[in-house]
Amino acid sequence: MLQAQILSLTLLAAPGLETPQQALERAASAYAFAGWQGARQQLARHGFFPFALRLSRSAERSRAQGMTHCAPIPSGGELLCARLVARLIDRSPVHGQVAPLAGYRLLAGHVVRADGGTERLQPDSAGIFDWPSADRGVAALGISVRGAAGPETGLFIQLSPFVARRDSCREGSGLSGLVAAINRSRSRLGHPALIVAQTPPAYAAQRRDELGAAFGHAPSGLGASLRRHRLRLAHAAEVVAEDASLAAVCRGWMMSPAHRAALLDQRRNVIAFVRRGERVAALLWRRDADDVIN
Repeated sequence: MLQAQILSLTLLAAPGLETPQQALERAASAYAFAGWQGARQQLARHGFFPFALRLSRSAERSRAQGMTHCAPIPSGGELLCARLVARLIDRSPVHGQVAPLAGYRLLAGHVVRADGGTERLQPDSAGIFDWPSADRGVAALGISVRGAAGPETGLFIQLSPFVARRDSCREGSGLSGLVAAINRSRSRLGHPALIVAQTPPAYAAQRRDELGAAFGHAPSGLGASLRRHRLRLAHAAEVVAEDASLAAVCRGWMMSPAHRAALLDQRRNVIAFVRRGERVAALLWRRDADDVIN
């Protein structure tokens, strides 16, 4: 039962007195003995369910990739790095409560259904939300927060292996392969395919410079960036990622409930890209037949 899966996860979470850094240090020690499962279980005991968790040999490079905390793995010569920006502080089998860390505020959540679709989940002002019931067939849950780098997935809990079984990102290469993978998921849900468009030049130049300076969304926010260039794009959204492999970028986007919701939203029918090295930003919006974008 899904409810039992959720219960087992939430019972692990306990606020305790550990700081995020202390929690990651415990996770790094657990990784040395039990691998990724041990590391994630140790983080879960302290309420952390990070979407971004990876090994690295350079704390500086990890920070440039958006990681907030790193801890050495005993006798391994590597670092376990994570982006810790929100914490699960409620252990109820019925309700959950998320607390953003300092510098972040709670936005909303999304769940991924077993059929691949997404639904919005709205925590209240205190960060309290209802766990999805078992009969909804939920495969993953994510809570988004907003910080200086824009909106992001602060808490990610995968509740079934369906994402791996329905991996749309295994085939193809380049941006065309990435879009084809997204469109396969959209097609399964009966949504129209995304059309690749030229990125508005002035906006593309701005985002290229910003991505060169730091990984993340536009510092001023998407709305301000569009207004700056007098762009009126209906239902506009942006997703960003950093990886040498576009297949890995695709997989990360499609696994994250918030990113998946943005990419599969049937109101959007256009996608455009900006790249800077391994960093990629995708701008999505709805274009009607009579729209003209300069």
